[in-house]
Order: sequence, then C-alpha cells, then structure tokens
Amino acid sequence: MLSKTPLTGRALSRIRKQTVAAIAAACALAILSAGCQSARVTQSVVAKFPGEDTNAQLSFWHELAGHHLTSNDDAFHGILLDIDGHDKSKDYAQRVATLKSRGMLKSSFDEPADTAIERGVMATIVVKVLDIRGGWAMHVFGDTQRYALRELVYRGIFPPSSPQQTFSGAEFVGVIGKIDDSQISVASNVPTP
Repeated sequence: MLSKTPLTGRALSRIRKQTVAAIAAACALAILSAGCQSARVTQSVVAKFPGEDTNAQLSFWHELAGHHLTSNDDAFHGILLDIDGHDKSKDYAQRVATLKSRGMLKSSFDEPADTAIERGVMATIVVKVLDIRGGWAMHVFGDTQRYALRELVYRGIFPPSSPQQTFSGAEFVGVIGKIDDSQISVASNVPTP
C-alpha cells in the first residue's frame, strides 16, 4: 500500500541517486553488449570497376578516394595494382591467396572482404612491399601489426594511429601515394653501375 506521507529531502535524494545509478548501469550494459564489431563496407569499389584497363584503374582510385571506409577487398586490389601494375585476381579469395603466397599476409588471415581494412594489417603488408627492416622492436618481435605501424608512422608513410583503426578511402589513396614516393626515393638513391 502506498504511503501518504510526503518524501523528505533525504529520501528524494536517495531515489535520484538510485535512478542515476540504474541509468548508468543500463548504459554500460548497452555499450558492453554491443561489443567490438568490425566496421563493414556496404559497397565494394573493385566490384564497380573490376577491369584491368587504365580507365578502370583510374575510376577505381577516384571512386575509392570518396569513400568513408576502405574494405579489405578494395585495399588488397589497390595494393596489387600498386606493386604489380595490375590485379589478375578474379575475386577476393584469389587476392588473399596471392598476398599469402607472397608472404604479405599471415596464413591465419581470414577476415571477410567487406570488413574495413585495419591499419595494422595494411602496415604488415607495406613493410614487406618496401622491404623495411625496422628498428630494434621489429628485430626483436618481428613485423607485428603494432611495430610495423609504428615504423611506418616514424617514416611518415602512415598517419599516427593504432593498429585497429581503419582507413577512409582518401587516407588509403594517400598512403599508396606515399608508398610510391618511398619507392621512387629509394630507387633514385641507388648508384648506377
């Protein structure tokens, strides 16, 4: 039965504290139940421009630069275009197999095509493309995502970030440009016989 006595200041304060605590607990539960999910890219750029000709490649890069996220599929297509000048792979599975066969991706890599590329994954590929040996940490721990990324940030190829961060299309295209600049710089410093 409800009491007809009015709430005192202490009782009202206690109810407010309990209400605030309940709301905070509900918010924390909602955040924790959502968990850490990988960002998904709804539309692949490589699916829109799959050709090998120059126009398809230019359209791919132009379109990708305007996207908010870069998918694994688009990133692997882009890196193959950059290092080989073409991507003969018919689909994502072939791209992954090609990169694994070259030792650029770990054999355990199994992320879906539509997952946004993480900077750590891309960093391990880039240090192999550029044949970067790194500092003491890479010598001791190998080309882990963390230390590969730190080395590329140090060299100005990647922006400061964490291995779990993703790339926007413009950021990814910018990194590809810096990879090219780095390769040109290394090639111009090689003495001619």
